[in-house]
Amino acid sequence: MKHARQIAAACIAAAFAAAPQVRADAVTDWNTVAGNLLVQARIGTPPATRIMAIVQTAVHEAVDAAQAQQRGDAGALAAEAAVAAANRATLARLLPQQEAAITAAYRAAVAKLGEGPAALAGIAAGEGAAARVLAWRAQDGADGADRYRPHAAPGAYVPTAGVAAPQWPQRKPWLMADAAQFRPGPPPALGSAEWARDYNEVKAFGAKASTRRSAEQTEAARFWEYSLPPIYHAVVRSVALAPGRTLAQNARLFAAASQAMDDGLIAVLEAKYHYGFWRPVTAIRNGDRDDNPATEMDAGWAPLIENPTHPEYPSAHSILAGALGTLLKAEVGQGRMPELATSSPTAQGATRRWNSVEAFMQEVADARVWEGIHYRTSTEVGLAMGRRIGALAATRVAQSPAGAVTQALAPRGAQQALERIAARGVQIYACQADAAAPGGARWVFVAPEAELFDATGAPAGKHYGGPHWEAADGSRIVGAVEARADAPQVDAIPWLLLSARSVGNAGRFAKVTSVQRINTRGGLAPGRPCTAGTVGDQETVPYTADYVLYAS
Repeated sequence: MKHARQIAAACIAAAFAAAPQVRADAVTDWNTVAGNLLVQARIGTPPATRIMAIVQTAVHEAVDAAQAQQRGDAGALAAEAAVAAANRATLARLLPQQEAAITAAYRAAVAKLGEGPAALAGIAAGEGAAARVLAWRAQDGADGADRYRPHAAPGAYVPTAGVAAPQWPQRKPWLMADAAQFRPGPPPALGSAEWARDYNEVKAFGAKASTRRSAEQTEAARFWEYSLPPIYHAVVRSVALAPGRTLAQNARLFAAASQAMDDGLIAVLEAKYHYGFWRPVTAIRNGDRDDNPATEMDAGWAPLIENPTHPEYPSAHSILAGALGTLLKAEVGQGRMPELATSSPTAQGATRRWNSVEAFMQEVADARVWEGIHYRTSTEVGLAMGRRIGALAATRVAQSPAGAVTQALAPRGAQQALERIAARGVQIYACQADAAAPGGARWVFVAPEAELFDATGAPAGKHYGGPHWEAADGSRIVGAVEARADAPQVDAIPWLLLSARSVGNAGRFAKVTSVQRINTRGGLAPGRPCTAGTVGDQETVPYTADYVLYAS
């Protein structure tokens, strides 16, 4: 196994080293790498789709942050570094078993970028975005309890295999208000003509030994037996690789696609476990028990492919295809849709192509019937659900609270990030009399007192009242608050945007015109009471923060 991981790492590193002549951008390159790593990790489709959503969301926020801090060629280089860093940080946390391959891919990617200030700033932006998104989604319910209860009469045997992702209906979505927002109505009544139509179609075309299914239909069915994210992300790359697209456009597109796919699986599993509808193999082997004279039993009937381990209604593949198809149509708009294409391991790596989004979506839906695991109504309902989720993703991309704050505090005008420095120190508070406050007094902020460190951990100066930032060379700036936003963490001082002017020597800080205070920890007013009896007391509260220094 170790040897296999080393080979995978070498292959991924080689792909990056050989890529410059043909690659569209770092976003699409890393999307391919992340998909390959997921496949090698051998995890199921729902958790794999969640991981891709976290990764691509972090990439989107990393590109936004890097391009807000840098302009021109420096901005482009910083954005590439941010993409690499965001991928490495998220994948290393979520796929620790793939650490060697992740590290190899990262080193190959950043080796071409050098170690200049733009690359270092991009790496910091990527790592910061990854940390924010990972923290935001850590409690999304993916590790929730399994509350699934098999349907059974007391004492009656039912198959005991575990079901897929039973906790998914309790997860926090990205875009939807809740998991049941797009829950459809119930499946067809068993006595209805619609049920008989669905039953007899899948019985005839979805049987392993079917004589009605054509060779072309069988090929499509085998192709769409595969469900891991790469089969769909390749379709997205058909659009992302079109001429003229930017790194930022592709970062947003993959974030939207990944969030839509993850929400699609949350929605479809919520509906599946809500209705608990039987698979064709169960229905057809019990066709004499549905009280419908148009459904004849076949006791030995079996589907073309193995049954998934979750209820039938609605179709998950259909909801994914509907979501992506709708998003891609919105992305292209009035322009010409490029040829869509992807390949499938369950079809020996064969590639299939479509000239329209509608043809792609319909084939996915048809294939689930031809595989013998879904009814026609289930695929139609799945496509409809997917279209609604895709439309939601087209209008917005969910952003971590911290990412939204960072964008809100972006400096005005044409300013470029010079460097990011870290602060470790205290916030000083004094207890002062205030007749309007409870107890006749309140804590009042006095000043910061902190040591500053650069990206390598080397001392960079000091931070003190004013507020002032002073470098060792005597250059010094004073700031004035322009905007503020609550920190994403409830126990941290606010994030700030400050204008700055030089009040010291020429040197390291002399050209700084704006300062962002972000990624704060601690520093809030003391927890102990401030009363008339303690007026005059001072207290220091530990804090850390990052300061991003900008110049016009």
